[in-house]
Amino acid sequence: MSGEDICREVSIVGGTYRETCYWPEWNELYGSGWRAVRVFRAFCPDASISFNSVGDEQVEKILKIYAVSEKLEYHLEKASSAIGFYYNHPLSCPKVHGCKCEKYTLKTSGRYVIGFGMLEADTTIDGEWVVYDPQSPRQPKSFREQGGKAKHLALVMNESEARKLSGKEDLLQIKQALFEREGCEVLIIKCGAKGAIVYSSIDDERTPVPVYITSHVFPIGSGDVFTTVFSFFWFSGSKPVDAAMNASKAAASYCEEYGIVDGIPARLKTGIFNEFVPDKRGLIYLAGPFFTLNAKLFVSECRNILQAMGLQVFSPYHDVGEGKAENVAPKDIEKLNECSCVFAIVDGLDSGTMFEVGYAVALGKKVVAYVENETEGALKMLEGTGCDIEKDFTTAIYKTCWYAAE
Repeated sequence: MSGEDICREVSIVGGTYRETCYWPEWNELYGSGWRAVRVFRAFCPDASISFNSVGDEQVEKILKIYAVSEKLEYHLEKASSAIGFYYNHPLSCPKVHGCKCEKYTLKTSGRYVIGFGMLEADTTIDGEWVVYDPQSPRQPKSFREQGGKAKHLALVMNESEARKLSGKEDLLQIKQALFEREGCEVLIIKCGAKGAIVYSSIDDERTPVPVYITSHVFPIGSGDVFTTVFSFFWFSGSKPVDAAMNASKAAASYCEEYGIVDGIPARLKTGIFNEFVPDKRGLIYLAGPFFTLNAKLFVSECRNILQAMGLQVFSPYHDVGEGKAENVAPKDIEKLNECSCVFAIVDGLDSGTMFEVGYAVALGKKVVAYVENETEGALKMLEGTGCDIEKDFTTAIYKTCWYAAE
């Protein structure tokens, strides 16, 4: 892309929130709006950015600091407290603190506008080229019902938001409803570990956008990165599918680099990305001990997350239960024979789990061994037989998703 083609002026409206994750540790002031500012700046350091948000005195101090050294014009509705999102781990449902009864309406206009839905505000946008991301799987707000106007409108949202906003379940019906009600010319539905789908018009066939496999996955904020990078390339003249491809690569780069945005543009230029297109919906065997409350809770958490990603999961604890060996073992063995891969909770070196891992390896199945506390010596046989040993929980889950879909 030539320098003349790059979009150098943009208005961004969205939240500025404290994000806290307990495992792995993450404590940053970002939110969809402020993260979009930082990502857009990484792609175009000399861009003129107008930013609309809501925040307290701490947020205002940070915006003032950046405005001194950058082409940043900000408009901040002062709030009595900042909103914070608290995650037990990156795939957990966050608890939201600081959301008061205060309700704001942010009005933003410009030739190029990136808009995000907000907990504490409605966003009314008037722009020529607009990208809108509702940012709420429970109660997504319609762009048009908030008074939004756009000559060219692209909607970017996840599957849950698309269903809620359209009131439909089937993808074709979702597409039809959103194009008609919202008056968009581009619709992108993000599908998590399965990639995304692009519709370039109401009559257009779906175009899949692959996810790109990474050695590490830190997903908090990756959706914000996707929307912002798509916007940058679409505003700069790229076709929607090409812009979405770059957005998917950018999200992968962000996940790989543990939330660092500054290096994304350089990584995109390398062109070194491992494309992954799901080929099947295989069965995941969830192996792990379930003889204490902690163990049962964790097995249930793993199962819930995998199922929420649209995957088939067999859990001996949930699907067979605690019974006599002669009743339990044959059922577990049957599913080990059927499964595509195994997610194994290895800490504690439970004998049943280790047997299941060994059996799966003998069958040539992929095994993701999630472990944090065991020694290198204790894991020697797993490593030597090709098991994927992973100490990061989120990365282990994503690797399992990818193996199940190969």
